[in-house]
Amino acid sequence: MSVEKVLMGAGTALFVVMAVLLRVGTTSPGLFITYGVLAVLGACVALAGKKLRDQSRNR
Repeated sequence: MSVEKVLMGAGTALFVVMAVLLRVGTTSPGLFITYGVLAVLGACVALAGKKLRDQSRNR
């Protein structure tokens, strides 16, 4: 399995899990911020994997 696919899969999985946790909610503002930051991080990792895949296809 290529690095690009691993990054895209892990980033997407992290984003989905954190989005669900954000949707469910919490009473702790710290946890809410942490979930939000991790959701954004997951989206960024998935986009980085997509960018790597696109770059490797252009070679």
